[in-house]
Amino acid sequence: MWEMLESFFFPPHCPRCGVYVERRGGWCPACLRQAAHFTRLALPAGSPLMSAWAAGSYRGGLQNLIRGLKYHGKKSGLPYILTVLQRVPEPFPVSVALAVPVPLHPAKERQRGFNQTELIFRDWLALRDIPMRRLLVRTRPTPPQYGLTRQARQENLRGAFALAAGAAAELHGRDVLLLDDIFTTGTTAAACARVLLRGGARSVSALVLASDHQSG
Repeated sequence: MWEMLESFFFPPHCPRCGVYVERRGGWCPACLRQAAHFTRLALPAGSPLMSAWAAGSYRGGLQNLIRGLKYHGKKSGLPYILTVLQRVPEPFPVSVALAVPVPLHPAKERQRGFNQTELIFRDWLALRDIPMRRLLVRTRPTPPQYGLTRQARQENLRGAFALAAGAAAELHGRDVLLLDDIFTTGTTAAACARVLLRGGARSVSALVLASDHQSG
């Protein structure tokens, strides 16, 4: 009943162009084609990641949804995000035993009230019966990566991630899917992957919601 009333007073619309759609979480077909591009991402030589994938295009329609969630707490965009994630192939292209979100520093998570990556992927993982575990912690706050060179990004994240207590037992010999909201240069994912591999993971691949990185 509440959903019917909500749709009556606040009709659902495409998050990219604003045209009215049938259900909350729906996109118009043209905008969904722009936003939902499941893509394999190019990785630099020597990357610890086995592979990296993006569910969609950052500037193709997901930018405002991600920024609204991260910086304004707008969870109303999550159904639209789930629609994009549901276009990720089933089964996933690589073996996955469990998923691990890139962590926020505890102070940042308290300020924000949530880890946006966990919210973004929670329902999608549940639909695919993939467990999500907090096996990484961020040991210190780091300045934003935006605008930094690759080398500066690496220095910024040096020693910033560690295994959570008891993580090694869950990681041993397992294929891990590392989750994040966006992928720019892959520096954050690489830093996390190194920690997971040292902790006993057999392999680490990454899945992000959005990227404008070149595919490979």
